Amino acid sequence: MKFEDLRLLEQESVARGIPIVGAKKGKWLYDKIEELQPQKILELGSANGYSGCILGSTRAELLTIELDSVIAQEAKKNYSFFQVKAKIIIGDAVAEVEKMAKDVKSHKQFDIIFIDFAKKKYLTVLEDCISLLKTGGYIIADNIMFLDVQEYRKRVQDHPQLRTEIIPILDGIACSQKIKSH
Repeated sequence: MKFEDLRLLEQESVARGIPIVGAKKGKWLYDKIEELQPQKILELGSANGYSGCILGSTRAELLTIELDSVIAQEAKKNYSFFQVKAKIIIGDAVAEVEKMAKDVKSHKQFDIIFIDFAKKKYLTVLEDCISLLKTGGYIIADNIMFLDVQEYRKRVQDHPQLRTEIIPILDGIACSQKIKSH
């Protein structure tokens, strides 16, 4: 899949007021996925699947968590249309990530974790996400300049296990690489 293939989905999403990463940040994300060639990705907050289609564009295995069952069904249709290998969990991302982090078999299994859900909960999931991420993997968080994620932004920039770059596209992206296990 090429990034341009998502143009119609992006236009429809914007017209319907569905919150998506949009074309500018979407292109950055697409290029990053192409560069990294991840095998397993966890997405927190799928909406209608726009970002999931980008994340799964390299045929990576995508696990996505979405609270809204109606919009999750729309994401499922979009994943099918764009041939994205995705499993959708309908539920609260905080609870699901916490459950996964308690299961030692889940530790260090993801190459990328993409965070784009309830902004006030970004910090709540951070430590669990780090435990689920492989060393060398990335946590990518959207809307990083929002006031609601200010504490998260500070934490990832100062975290001893992470090296973080803030990407200044629109309302920002934090791209945090896990550089050590503990």
